[in-house]
Amino acid sequence: AWWSAYEAWSREPSTFPWANSTSGDAESPGAFIFSELRRALEARAPAVEIVDSPDSADLVLWNVWDVALCQASGHQALAWELQKGRLSQSCPAHFALLAWLQRTPRWRRNHGRDHVLYVDSPYSWESYLDYTPEWKLQQTHALPPFVPDQQEVRGITRNATMIGIEERRLPEHRGSSSFVAVPYFASTDKYQAPLSRGRSHLVGFAASSVLNNYSACEVCSQMPYGPTEIRARIFEDLRSGCTAGECEVYDLTEAIGADQRNNLTFYASAGVDLGEVVHDATFCPIPRGDSGCTKRLFAAILGGCIPVILSDSLVLPFASAVDYRGAMLRVPEAQLMSPGFSLLALLRSQTPRQTAALRAGLARVRGAISYRPGAGPAVGTPGRRVQGRAALPRADPDAMDFLVASLARRARRPREDLAITAAGLYGSEPVMVTTPLM
Repeated sequence: AWWSAYEAWSREPSTFPWANSTSGDAESPGAFIFSELRRALEARAPAVEIVDSPDSADLVLWNVWDVALCQASGHQALAWELQKGRLSQSCPAHFALLAWLQRTPRWRRNHGRDHVLYVDSPYSWESYLDYTPEWKLQQTHALPPFVPDQQEVRGITRNATMIGIEERRLPEHRGSSSFVAVPYFASTDKYQAPLSRGRSHLVGFAASSVLNNYSACEVCSQMPYGPTEIRARIFEDLRSGCTAGECEVYDLTEAIGADQRNNLTFYASAGVDLGEVVHDATFCPIPRGDSGCTKRLFAAILGGCIPVILSDSLVLPFASAVDYRGAMLRVPEAQLMSPGFSLLALLRSQTPRQTAALRAGLARVRGAISYRPGAGPAVGTPGRRVQGRAALPRADPDAMDFLVASLARRARRPREDLAITAAGLYGSEPVMVTTPLM
């Protein structure tokens, strides 16, 4: 009976009973990718072909909407998970299906390396109990109702190709798996604004000053500075240096409390509109949080606020094809934390010509990080060849078009890294602060 419910929600995602939990602005793009993947594949025909049998396929796509399947099977997701549209770890029903998948001859042919599935964070699937402290696990609202066998999970996460928003594991803990990084979901209805819009503030920054005292990111835990230290440095610089009206700064820890920072319904009651923050500022600082990546990057790009990357471990989706360098500034964490450096001074030093060039760069990047609905959810029988002429790819490709192109590239170059970080793209060279010439 529960499978029938999942099939019904899959055909019409708007009927999913918990759809409103995200308020149309989920963090995870998992539900969107599930709905739109087949259309995006069809749009690239004949370069990409959906074949009759997995035995003749270069890649086998396991296109499962994890949250919906788990809720249909009786799994009780936590409130914050439903708000973000993702689970920390999947549920018994999905892991049972994945255990079956690993026993199939097609999986065993290449040990799953040519199988593709969506996993927001492989590290979370593998290690939730390892990095979450005991005191937090004792809180009933923080303990997942199900914790899978770690070796069973690793059979998937250390072999398959995964699509997700963040690869938090150290390279030596990834096995032979591959990871295709995609943007966080950010609602275009909420965040997108004209690039020509007038900006009333030089800097816009709404963030929590106090973050978890444990790391949900294995890569980040190896770095010399913690996220709370980095946030403190940014707040100190802006609070001590900004003139009246120059900066719009909100400390969410003070405004709504540390325990409620994942509850977006509290933001409005505290007078904080994240959409307006990115709409009204010229520059938006992007530090890391509990992990290396953050949704604020993609909200800023849509809002026309020039991102200032302050996270060495932030992954830039589709970086081999998207010109991020021309659309944002980047400051290495070591430089940000060094004595005498001022982020505010750097931003004040940007000339109108430089700012205009960066904003033009945002126009070129925007499409690649946007999730735009196409023909709607693809409905059909899995494993059947699609008949008829496929739609042509968009002239202005979006995140789904870049995802399909990345998967096609993955089929040809299975060892290529498709999760490039800011540090990997820019290196460690410090940014120069100059006196404005005009």
